[in-house]
Amino acid sequence: MTSAFWIGEGDLDEFQVDAVKGIPEDASFMITGPAGSGKTNILLLRSKWLIYKAVSNIKIVSFTSSLKDFIKIGSGQYGLPVENSCTAMYLFREFLNEYDVPFETIGNFEEDRAMLSGKISSLLADNPIDPIYEALLIDEAQDYSDTELHIFRALAQRLILACDSRQSIYRVAQTQGLIEKLAEGNRVDLKYHYRSGYNICRVAEGLLMDKVTYPRISGSSKYDEKSKPSSIIIKSYDSLQDQITAILDCLKGELELYPGERLGVLFPKNIQVAEFQNKLAASAFDQEQRENICCFTLHASKGWEFTSVHIGGCELLSKMGAVQKRLIYTGILRGKTSVNLYYSGNVPGYIDSALRVLSPPPSDPSFGSLFGDQNADS
Repeated sequence: MTSAFWIGEGDLDEFQVDAVKGIPEDASFMITGPAGSGKTNILLLRSKWLIYKAVSNIKIVSFTSSLKDFIKIGSGQYGLPVENSCTAMYLFREFLNEYDVPFETIGNFEEDRAMLSGKISSLLADNPIDPIYEALLIDEAQDYSDTELHIFRALAQRLILACDSRQSIYRVAQTQGLIEKLAEGNRVDLKYHYRSGYNICRVAEGLLMDKVTYPRISGSSKYDEKSKPSSIIIKSYDSLQDQITAILDCLKGELELYPGERLGVLFPKNIQVAEFQNKLAASAFDQEQRENICCFTLHASKGWEFTSVHIGGCELLSKMGAVQKRLIYTGILRGKTSVNLYYSGNVPGYIDSALRVLSPPPSDPSFGSLFGDQNADS
């Protein structure tokens, strides 16, 4: 399978090199940059740099288990201990277990994370505890609450936080400027990104129209658009089952076109993921082909990258609440070369509006057509 990780020093630009080795060994810092700028790669390489500096008690912390799996793939490629990668929930549970603090999870992600962080916060308030890790490297730092971020700071001698506010897809109340404060004011801003093609970036920009809060990314793309033009299209189908059939048909050709490369299939809801996985299991794809097809919810896809992305069930985006635009933004930017969107019924108007940047402007209608052509000009 084609790797999403760097294979040599020449793969890094000057800003990425600075983030890996330009910050003093004992310093905390933050890394910012758009999707595809290499933040996860940098966390892996920085952890290896620290290990060479005899800093070995390290954890690379991911927000979701799917991102943890992606980081473990990179850990294997870079020769890092895979056990250094964990989710925040795992880290919190292990800490409470170490200090014999009882807790009970209920299987609700948001409620469980709030309960675990609350118990740790109380423990730290009542019992001053020295940092137990030499370094914590936190991916997707924008998705953590203030309480969780303060816990990371208390548990680590060095704290390295990678973030991009444009990809914040969880409802957390995070104090503005807190990440930079916890990073002691040290930051590296990654200027370029290398994953998604120009056309994909333009549509993504159209989803988040506030240019101040969500800076444009198409101008900083280093994707080779000339040799492999990028594309993004949307198609309507009668049902989710028809969407899945169309996705599977498209994947057949892509598996031949992109041998050994990861192809992503994403949905808003877990039940849609399960339905696709059932159809995939019953398909004629062999085991190797199935391993190249990764199916997640949009939430769980964060941090991954795929040569092509298929996002089904887009009619349910409007039910995803206040984060829906950032959710589809993040999903679209998982794709390098092509993105296909599928829906049944209707999709939010902001999707059609974003896609319009790739189409020529429509011609002016005749004045008479405004009246049903009843009084059309002769």
